[in-house]
Amino acid sequence: MNPSWIAVDWGTTNFRAFLMSDGGECLDRIDQAKGLLSVPQAQFPAVFDLLISRWNDSYGDLPVIMAGMVGSQQGWREVPYVQAPASVQDLANNTYSVELLSGHKAKIVSGVSCINQFGNPEVMRGEEIQLIGLNEIIKEDFQAILFGTHSKNAHWINGNIDSYSTVMTGELYSVLVNHSILGKSLPTQEFNKDAFIKGVDIGHQYPLNHVLFSARTFKLFNQVSEHYIHAYISGLLIGHEFFISNWLGKLYLVGSQKLASNYAIALDYLNIDFDVIDGDECFLKGMTKIYNSGENDEY
Repeated sequence: MNPSWIAVDWGTTNFRAFLMSDGGECLDRIDQAKGLLSVPQAQFPAVFDLLISRWNDSYGDLPVIMAGMVGSQQGWREVPYVQAPASVQDLANNTYSVELLSGHKAKIVSGVSCINQFGNPEVMRGEEIQLIGLNEIIKEDFQAILFGTHSKNAHWINGNIDSYSTVMTGELYSVLVNHSILGKSLPTQEFNKDAFIKGVDIGHQYPLNHVLFSARTFKLFNQVSEHYIHAYISGLLIGHEFFISNWLGKLYLVGSQKLASNYAIALDYLNIDFDVIDGDECFLKGMTKIYNSGENDEY
């Protein structure tokens, strides 16, 4: 099976490239901790060429399509957001070209912006590709959580990314356990399901800023073991993601099976029907759809 193009997910901290067949199969991949923050602005062409040099040596210049923060203000070239509701064709029609060292062009896909349920602006770069890929897998409208540092709670309706909201679950967890009084002077932490569920139950019912301090008081009064405080905080934060959500029908979790485990425990406890779909599979199916939708364009 011959390689015919390259899909790239270039984020703030990591670079991932996938060598793709014409039919959308992944033939090889490159993963490097070479995110945007480590690349001087004028050096993107040289860094990219170096990162994929073994493919260039073996296969010559292949069409390249990129997504993620590479299209942000801090990236190779800023690509304006498409406003939701956004279709596959909207995104395929809003790619911007950058010049490679070879003189060939690579394309960067736009992100998607929307106005959330609170009337505030939202932005995503990279997750829109996973949502397109998820639709390719399940072929129907859906609600999904693309969990991670900044979790995206998204709705796909009538062939469009319709709306979404961002919940800073992962980043808040890191800040709280590493830089707040809640994480101070703790022994080695262990995951405990009961402590996690206790957090889910409380976080699901009450405003987060009113219950976070319970991670300290429950420890002081021996209601949560000091070895399980991180698990309890994780439960509070994940439970709170569902505090204002009205999930109708099945919910899809997009990401790795390993990282989905805490969400799965929470959703089981809350009796919410769900399925876990691999994030890389969604990304590659989404990029393939974008690539094929723009296949007559020049790369």
